[in-house]
Amino acid sequence: MRWVRIVIVGAFALVAASAALAGNLAGPGSGPGETFEATATGAVSAPSAPPDLSASAEIRRSFMAPGQVAVAVTNHGDAPVRVLGVELVTESFAPLGVQEFDATVPPSVNPRDLITHYGEARCPDGAASAAEPASVVLTVETEDETQHTVTAELSYPNGTLDRLLQESCAVQAVAAAARIELGELTEAEDGTLEGRLSVTPLGEAALDVTEVRGSVLFEITAGEAQTEAGALAVPLVFDAHRCEGHVVGDAKQPFGFIVWVTIGGGEPVATPIEVGEDRREALWTMLEDRCAQKD
Repeated sequence: MRWVRIVIVGAFALVAASAALAGNLAGPGSGPGETFEATATGAVSAPSAPPDLSASAEIRRSFMAPGQVAVAVTNHGDAPVRVLGVELVTESFAPLGVQEFDATVPPSVNPRDLITHYGEARCPDGAASAAEPASVVLTVETEDETQHTVTAELSYPNGTLDRLLQESCAVQAVAAAARIELGELTEAEDGTLEGRLSVTPLGEAALDVTEVRGSVLFEITAGEAQTEAGALAVPLVFDAHRCEGHVVGDAKQPFGFIVWVTIGGGEPVATPIEVGEDRREALWTMLEDRCAQKD
């Protein structure tokens, strides 16, 4: 019966060898997210390689609010990629960490915009500051559900980031030099609204207002600035600018009013005008009434 014992021992050895092979194929040595799978034919499939992605920074005024930039991602591969997170990394804006997304970028020469927030501007040269080098870190998932981290360097120098940085730094400069307030709005005889923009200096620098601009929905006519109790008072008249239903419905920044202020005789810098809730209600009512008169 010695040959029977030899066959039994051989069978156990074969089973043990098969188990060891399976452990090596899907064991700890594979690393997280890198598990290899044996197919029915015995072939081993490896996880996908990181996708070939590039990115640029763009300004899409129609779809963006202050503090946002469009990260345009292009997929140069041959399969769609799911983006799970985006982080803008640069010394020019305070870090905000990874921002969650769930967006698919198909293979195409056309990029997919991912509207991303950026942090507080860092302004070593004031409103003339230039953006430091920047990159976009993308957390993505390929078709086999493998996650990858892809770092896409943005072009440098970068005109888009320069512009966003300088706009943010200008707002900081004006906020440090002046307090800007939109006063109460009252209805005029023709149905428009009248009010005053008050610009109060917070330091010794002389201030002046060179321009006030309305939005896609509201037209602003500014009168000559006058000094009242140490502050500049600019008379304003608000009127309806656009009445088309699709324009009103699609307006992303209906109260995106801008004032240009000079500080100490320097170049005018633009800063947004804060519009309180009661002022917004008055403007909406005026818009409805004025547009109804035009129908």
